[in-house]
Amino acid sequence: MEQREFMMLQGIIFDLDGCLIDSGEVQKKAYFGSYEIVVGDQNCPPYEEYIKYTGDSIDNIFHNMGFPKEMSRVYKEINRSLVSEVVINEEAMQLIRDLRKRKIKIAICTGKNRDRTLELLKFYQIENLFDVLVCCDDVELPKPSGEPMIKAMQEMKLKRDEVIVVGDGYNDILSAKNAGMKSVLTTWYGDMGVQRESDYVVDSVDALRNIIL
Repeated sequence: MEQREFMMLQGIIFDLDGCLIDSGEVQKKAYFGSYEIVVGDQNCPPYEEYIKYTGDSIDNIFHNMGFPKEMSRVYKEINRSLVSEVVINEEAMQLIRDLRKRKIKIAICTGKNRDRTLELLKFYQIENLFDVLVCCDDVELPKPSGEPMIKAMQEMKLKRDEVIVVGDGYNDILSAKNAGMKSVLTTWYGDMGVQRESDYVVDSVDALRNIIL
């Protein structure tokens, strides 16, 4: 990030999954498990197809993939039952603590619904690290719409040029673009083949730290 942008930075909007937490294995179990329970045939699309949609709400993802509506409910139940298997990125949590010491506001903007998100944050006792929380059911149009990012920015009481968006999914980057914000693509949980349309790409929390601190 250029020095001019560094001087203006007052807030960061983070995606949750694949950025601050790793729930990849949990998502796989919920994806294949819900398909087996609700559909029950041998034609489940590969997990990589599902990953292309991440950032949007699970209801929208499954609708766009042509799955029965019931599959979304079962997916959420399986996800909830496996909350203890989610892995918190401790390096990212420390970065957030350091950012807060510098009075930089921190938001989460996620495709998860509010109940599930709060359940995760409270389970791991990290809910107090975030100033603003915007979930898929807090907006009319979730990511890739710019609405979630704009809502987070407004709740932080900041301007577009004072905020950057950090996420691992294409919908995170599109949402930032649609909101007129700078974005950083993270690949520290692996390169998911996301198009390089972000302003920056980082492969580690340290690399992100070097950009914003």
